[in-house]
Amino acid sequence: MLKVAFIEDDPVYRQSISASLRLQPDVTCLVSAGSVEEFWEALPSRAEIDILFLDIDLPGQSGMRLCLPYGSGSPGTDLIMLTQFEGREQLLQAFSSGATGYLLKDFPALQLPSFIQIVRKGGALISPQMARWVIEYFNPPKTGRASLTAKELQLLNLFADNHSYQEAVPNSGHIGRRGKVLC
Repeated sequence: MLKVAFIEDDPVYRQSISASLRLQPDVTCLVSAGSVEEFWEALPSRAEIDILFLDIDLPGQSGMRLCLPYGSGSPGTDLIMLTQFEGREQLLQAFSSGATGYLLKDFPALQLPSFIQIVRKGGALISPQMARWVIEYFNPPKTGRASLTAKELQLLNLFADNHSYQEAVPNSGHIGRRGKVLC
């Protein structure tokens, strides 16, 4: 039996998640709490959680602050951030604090069981728009054109018009064909 827990301060969202989980015969929800403090109070002694879904912006202690101590103390637990924050800083902070997933709350609750199966099979969860940012972070999009300064563009245009280096560059000690420095 897979054991999951949720820390989410929005009671309506928390109820929809719980309802979605009740449809799964092989998943049990050990704790559904509205804050980190409530989570610690409700967590059964010596309970082992397989997946902990937690919000970032919570009353009291932040879900982000729970990641590092909980993740390092429970190495078998996958920590999945559930958030409205599309910020890059929060994403990087979550992963560097031990989170194994980052989901924006815009997914339908009925998708939650398939997300749990992904984690169960060793996969990681990240919302598509955040995944795109991660990809671009490590592999910036190609613009097809190098960024050149105005001066470099001016020189390239002069060279394209068959001017020599000496004609185009004023400090080369030469004057252009027409008797003036071109650049």
